[in-house]
This record gives sequence, structure tokens and C-alpha cells, in this order.
Amino acid sequence: MTDWSQLTHAYGTAEDIPGLLDRVATSNDSEAWDELWSALCHQGTTYPASYAALPHLAGIDDVMAVVLAGAIVADGGDEVRAEHAASVTKLLVKANELLPGADEGTYAYLLESVLAFEGLTDSADALSWGVANEEYEIECPGCGVPILILISDGVSRADDCADRPLRPADAAALDGIGRRLCETATSHGQERVARVFRHVFGQATCPACETVVTVSEQIL
Repeated sequence: MTDWSQLTHAYGTAEDIPGLLDRVATSNDSEAWDELWSALCHQGTTYPASYAALPHLAGIDDVMAVVLAGAIVADGGDEVRAEHAASVTKLLVKANELLPGADEGTYAYLLESVLAFEGLTDSADALSWGVANEEYEIECPGCGVPILILISDGVSRADDCADRPLRPADAAALDGIGRRLCETATSHGQERVARVFRHVFGQATCPACETVVTVSEQIL
């Protein structure tokens, strides 16, 4: 039995967490979800109560539970994955079951949760944020200039420089996680998501110094 009074979250004692978990488990309570997210994964930061909540999130049949758990596991890293292996395994199964029918707004977050549960990334929203916004900001490894990767415009941009065209990857020529992500999104009919992933695993040219950058190496 968890003694929540001995655990903390973003705002102090975690005594309110059991009530919030009950609310989200029994009704589609968006306010309770907001409170739970804010307490357990405030701006991507997790707390002792966050990890204690994982078995409870694994038992809730709601995509929000899976995505919140994915963010918690991503921030907690290998130690949390090992300590909560049974819950993580259950959550991974759920995430994979939900992926094919997920809407576009949820899809990338679910896919990123899969990677977190598998231990392939410890960044909770590096991919999904860019999928939602079709842009990333990276730093040129050659000159240190901030570069905007504008996927919708197909260019890289830096202050006081001419734009340079992006070079998306050929999905068939990729290997490893890049190929897997592109093929998974395509197989689920998520063409826009797959297009973003091809840019993530493709290349950009720094408008300031002409260094060629593999985008994924700067964001993952």
C-alpha cells in the first residue's frame, strides 16, 4: 500500500493523487487530467509520486494514461524502467494497441511513449513537439548559431542569412530507429507524421556557415 502522504509532487505532498487517479479512472474528467499532469510531470519534470503512480496509470484504459506514463518514464530513465518493469511492459502493450487507431494529434505522443517504454529515448517530446508544430530549433554544431528547421516551408533559417533547403531522408535508405519510425507511421496511414520524420532523420544546411547537419543528432 502506497503511503502518498510520504511522497511529493510538483506542489508538495502527494495526498491528493489517489483522488485524482480515481477521478480519471472513472470518468472523462479533463480537469482532473490537467491537475494530474501538472502535479506528476510539471514541464517534463517528475517526482517520487510520479513513479508511484505508474502502476495505477497502467490500469487505466485511457490514452492519456499511456502518454502521461510515457513522459514520466522518459524523464525517470533506466532506473525507473527497471523498478517498474511490470507496469512499463503493460503500458507498452497498450501503447502499441492504441497506435493504429490514434488520431493525428495523439499519434506522435503515443509513438514517443513506445520509445520511452522500450528505453530508446529519454526525451519525452523531442519528436512529438516537432510533429505538432512542423518545426524544430537546433544549434549548429559548426558555428553555434540557432537554426530553425521549418518543415512546412522546407527550409532551414537563421537570422540575417538566406534560407537553405532541407533534405529529407529517403525512408528506404534509413536504418535503425529512423526507418522504424517512418515505416510505422506510414503503415498506420499517418503520412504527415511520416513526412516530418523523414525531415528529422534528414539533413539541413546551416545558413550561417554551410555546415551540413543531420537533424536527429541535434534533437534526440
